Amino acid sequence: MNIRWLTQGAFLFELPDAGGARILVDPYMSDCLESKGFKRLVPFPVKLAELRPDMLVCTHDHLDHLDPETVAAIAGHYPACRLAGGAGCLKHFTKLGIAEQRCVLLQAGSRMSVADGLDIMPVPAFHSDPHALGLVFCAPRAGEGKKCKQQKIYLTGDTEYDERLVNEHTIGCDVLLVCVNGRLGNMNADQALTLAKRLRPAAALPMHFGLFAENTANPQPFVKGCKEAGITSWVMEPGKAYKVEGEGSV
Repeated sequence: MNIRWLTQGAFLFELPDAGGARILVDPYMSDCLESKGFKRLVPFPVKLAELRPDMLVCTHDHLDHLDPETVAAIAGHYPACRLAGGAGCLKHFTKLGIAEQRCVLLQAGSRMSVADGLDIMPVPAFHSDPHALGLVFCAPRAGEGKKCKQQKIYLTGDTEYDERLVNEHTIGCDVLLVCVNGRLGNMNADQALTLAKRLRPAAALPMHFGLFAENTANPQPFVKGCKEAGITSWVMEPGKAYKVEGEGSV
């Protein structure tokens, strides 16, 4: 599986072995939050024509995750793209005029098959949106004879730290993508490090920082703490593709 961080909580996941399935999560491409005092610091790193999503997933109904301008643009440019999210997101999709048959309801604990070999397991998140979700992406692991037959990538979405983030679906993940900004309903770097130590992924990568001056944090203490705990970590370059290899290496 390939991963691209697209700033804030946005990611593009691609599984070449599943017919090139591409899942886009929480893209914020517009400047719709500028009127509310949140001016973006960096541009969105990928052009609309380069995204080519088979599915757009919104983890919750906040503007930096379900951006109406972006969702409408993607739905119009890619008429075969399905849209998925919790109950609040589906209501918002409907308000945007997106046909019901294109929309998929996600519920925590209910696994969804996206393509042959690629599943999504929605898991609880603890945020100001009561329908907020985290996502565990499950894909075949290369090679034979592995104790775990699947790669698992856990994207926390926006969430406070909560013991329930550690569960049967998230323990043993290969890669943890975790919010670290510590503001507006998100865990801070210390709490994110606690979660990483509990889950023991091969790699733990910080996200949800660097887009707005009013809602960011320094990710380096998290990276340093992970390395000291024996967990691979670094700051991702927006737009760059990272490949998850066998045994969870990235």
